[in-house]
Amino acid sequence: MISQVQTLPFPTVPRMAITDRLVKLRDAERILAGYFHRDSCPSRTTIIGWIEDGTLIGTQLGRGRNYYVCQSSLDAFITHLEAKTMSLAA
Repeated sequence: MISQVQTLPFPTVPRMAITDRLVKLRDAERILAGYFHRDSCPSRTTIIGWIEDGTLIGTQLGRGRNYYVCQSSLDAFITHLEAKTMSLAA
């Protein structure tokens, strides 16, 4: 499902995620689409905002300054979404 994942030790990534897998923004968008209603899926701009405000841990890399999301951050965010959904259902 994830087309390109990199393990890169970059100093711009927070210390806890230095050797964390990096997921391309488009792949994070596809993964998150499975957890939201199709009419309210987060856009790339929203995901970038979450990276910039600290909701997700991510970074910009390369010549094109492409965004990447740390796998552990994405997993924690999804776990939070699932827990919130379960609490609403109870």
